[in-house]
Amino acid sequence: MIQIAFACPGCGKPVEGALGAAVESLACGACGRVTPLPEAATSPTDRPPPVCCVCGAHELYGQRDFNRSLGLTLACIGLLLGPFTSWISTVVALAIDAGLYVVVPSVAICYACNAQYRGFARPQGAPGFEIAIHDAYKFGKRFPPRRAQAVAGPFALRLQLEGKVPPGPFA
Repeated sequence: MIQIAFACPGCGKPVEGALGAAVESLACGACGRVTPLPEAATSPTDRPPPVCCVCGAHELYGQRDFNRSLGLTLACIGLLLGPFTSWISTVVALAIDAGLYVVVPSVAICYACNAQYRGFARPQGAPGFEIAIHDAYKFGKRFPPRRAQAVAGPFALRLQLEGKVPPGPFA
């Protein structure tokens, strides 16, 4: 079963739940706001949905479900210890990273609202990240059908950083 996690349009806290034929909406545990998920009932159960259930965007990208900070820390430790260990530590760090890449499951992420989809088979994953699609959302050249739901997406974050909307999610 596919699991979804997204930022609540009301308070920005994480909302998590399973997608299925009977799911029409998910409620935020923090503020109680109900977010409708119109595409959830028709989304497949073995691969990421073709359309984001939260904002309606048609673009999702795939990556490994691994903490980037931990991966970068592992690489840095291997590189920093390299001169003292005849670079064996670097080779070991790369081997650990490659092993984690094979073992860690995939996650599909919406470009517009950063909703995350987990629980599908690896070969059925979403295509890789494309910077052009990300930038189209970030710089306001492309919008999802339900723009108010995309409170965690790159465009919303850019508007907050530029001071055009108050900090925190907007609806």
